[in-house]
Formats: sequence, structure tokens, C-alpha cells
Amino acid sequence: MKRFLKITAAIIILLLIFFAGVFKYRRYVAEQTLIPKNATSLIKINIDELYKTLASNMLGNPSYYFKSDFKKDTSNKPDKFNNGLEIPASLFFYTLQGKSGIYFSRFELKNVNDFENALRDLMHLEITKKTEGINVAKSKLGNVVIYYNRKSAAISLSVKVENIDRILMDILSQKNFVKVTESKYKYTAKSLQHIAFETALHQGYVNFDNGVVNFSDVVIANQIIPTNTQSNHQHNKDAIASLWLNADFKNVSHRVFKTKNFSIEPDSVLKYYKGSVDFDWLSTIQQTDSIVTYDYNDDFEKVAKVSLQKRDVPQFSIAIHADANGLKNYLAKQKIINLDSNQVNKSAFPLYQVFVESDQQNVYFGTKKQMTSKNGSVPSPDFFYFFVNFEKLNKQSNMGQFNNYLKTYKTLQVTGKLIGGKQMQFDGNLVLMNKNINSLYQILKGI
Repeated sequence: MKRFLKITAAIIILLLIFFAGVFKYRRYVAEQTLIPKNATSLIKINIDELYKTLASNMLGNPSYYFKSDFKKDTSNKPDKFNNGLEIPASLFFYTLQGKSGIYFSRFELKNVNDFENALRDLMHLEITKKTEGINVAKSKLGNVVIYYNRKSAAISLSVKVENIDRILMDILSQKNFVKVTESKYKYTAKSLQHIAFETALHQGYVNFDNGVVNFSDVVIANQIIPTNTQSNHQHNKDAIASLWLNADFKNVSHRVFKTKNFSIEPDSVLKYYKGSVDFDWLSTIQQTDSIVTYDYNDDFEKVAKVSLQKRDVPQFSIAIHADANGLKNYLAKQKIINLDSNQVNKSAFPLYQVFVESDQQNVYFGTKKQMTSKNGSVPSPDFFYFFVNFEKLNKQSNMGQFNNYLKTYKTLQVTGKLIGGKQMQFDGNLVLMNKNINSLYQILKGI
């Protein structure tokens, strides 16, 4: 028996050493990936680390994973795993100079026929021949474009359609490329986080842990300049959502925001702003609103009929630390608020009634009157705080199918603090309902 246990232990140790060696080699190969020299941002998806995290969680919770996911599938759906791709340890997506709204990547192919079948049957792309040996696959909208030959594929993902044929040809042939570890994105290249990203202004990661998504982002303090406040608005424990922000906006865009009924100049608003905003969403309340309908009288004349209707609206309040009289007068001049009724004009915000109040230091906006009683302050080094309770949000709001999706989530919390005087660090966690099951699996299952 002892001999059997020793042999079993030795086999397990050898297997662990083998897999550790395989993962280390795969990571080394991934770090040799080439990216364009003119890349302006980089996203790394660490496939192997995600595999290891999910496998570990699956071994610890086999009954959850196997109870429904491995039922026999009798449908004739195409096999999404047989996609013809070589799956590396890490995938890299990048933006390029002059094309900031488009993400590019390059993949090695294992089987071009399987890859084509996946493009056609799974992604429903239209495939055409570009030149001898090179094909093009496009979505109907044209925002997904793939150039490929028998060995590799270059892909672009964008919101708007642009002519990027030359760029994809260069990516396919790896023209003007450099090793990712020798590029300016060394942090992302070496990162072991599940998702790592880096731009000229950002550097951060996302990790899908058991029951929670943890994320962080370090940002250059450019347009937002945090204030050195050591106390902040106290979070209301009964709130559905809360936010505070203690910061100045010195370098924001000077572009005027215009709509059909009004316009706002950021410089004019910031002239009265004094460095902090608080927001609370507490519950749902009822408002009585007038509904205008039209009918025809006996003379076939169109006549307006006004009726009163009660409806549920969110009870929220926003407090802006400001020169209250100056800000209110400016907003009134722009026809955003009415000083006689102390309400936001319907033309500016038609969804529901928003009241306006003020004291010497703050202007308050909210769906319920008497908003000036604020919670106390608490010591905090954070200039930013955001919190959402999805359990309460689901109970208080009716958003149809979206409510079913939100049932996967429990709370979201994000904090921000100033580091080194020039950078802002935002840390957050998205807590899911099942604390034992991997968060990525729960998210994908809830979609």
C-alpha cells in the first residue's frame, strides 16, 4: 500500500512539473509575439491563466459545473471549439496611430478549412477572394474585417466602418513589427493578470476571481485634478447607488454642448463649481405628472386633454458644491432650470420632475423636495467613490429582460485616490451572487 501511494505521489508530482513546464514554455512563446511598432495601446488576454483559474475552481466545485453543462446536445449547431485557430498562451489586441477606435490582432491558423467554416457558420461573415492566397471575411455592417491566408489571419474590430485594407495586409505580413517584450508595453507583456491593458494615459488589469471581478487602473491626472481632501460624503447604507467626487476640471474640452432647446459652456459652469459632487439614489418614489393627449370634438377640431398620472421614479439627489446663486442664474439663463418653480425644465430633462434647491455652498437637484439634509462626513483618502447595490436595484426598478441579467451581480464598488501627485489609481470589485464560483463563468452563463 505504501509503495502504491509513493508511486501515485511521484506520478502526480511529475505531472505537475510537466504542466508547469508546458505553461512556462507557452508563456515564453507568447512573449515573443510581434506587434506593430506604431501601436498606441495594448490589451493582453492571458488565456492560460484563465484556464488555470477556471480549472482550479471546477475541481473544487464539480457538482456546480457538471450538473447542467454537459448534457447531451442533440442540435446540429456548428462546433464553436473547432475554429481552426492555434490558441496561444496570450492574445494581444492593439490600436494603431491614427486609428484609435479600431482594435487589431493577428492569429496563427491550425487548419484554414476549419477556420473558414467557423467564419461562415459561427460568425456569419461573407468571404471573398482578395488576391491569390489571401481571402477576406467581412460582417454585413463592415465593422469586423479579417484578412487571412493558409497560415495566419489579421482581424479588425471597430464601431464605425473605415478603409483599413492596407493596414490588415501589413499586419498579416507583420510589416514594421517588434517583439511585444521589446516594445514600450513591457508591463502588459509580462503581466500575469487575466486581462492587462496599457495606453499612454492608462495602465491596469482585470482579474476574474471566485465570486468577484477585481480590477485596477492607474491614470495620468490630466483633465481631472483630485483635491487633497481627507473627509468625504458618508455612504448611505440604504442607498441603491452612491457617488462622490472631489476634483477640479481644469483641462476639459471647451466644446459647447448643444441640444435643440439649450446649450452649456463647460467654462461657464466650472466658473461656479467648487470642487465636489455627491450623488445618492435611495429608493423609488411616486410623482404625479400631467399627461397630454389629443382628441377631436364634435366639430372635428383637435382638442388637447390633460390628465394626471402617478408613476414610479427613482429618488435621487445630486449636490454640487458651488457658488449657488451664480450657477443657478447661469442655468436659468440657458433655460435649463426655472427659478419661479425651482424645477428643471421639461425640455431639458423630460423623463420626470427634477427639483432644484440651494444653500450658500451647494446646489441640489433631485426628484424629491427637501434635499438639503446631507449625511455626515467620514475620514477617507479617496477623492472618488462609487457604489451600486444590484440586489436593491433589481427590487426597485423594472427594466424587463435587463433585470434578469443583473441577477448575477450583487454589488459594485470603485474607489479612486491620488498617487505620486500626478496619477490617479482606481480600484474596484464587482461582487457576484455565488461567492464560490468563478466570476467569468457566472458572467458568461448569465448572458
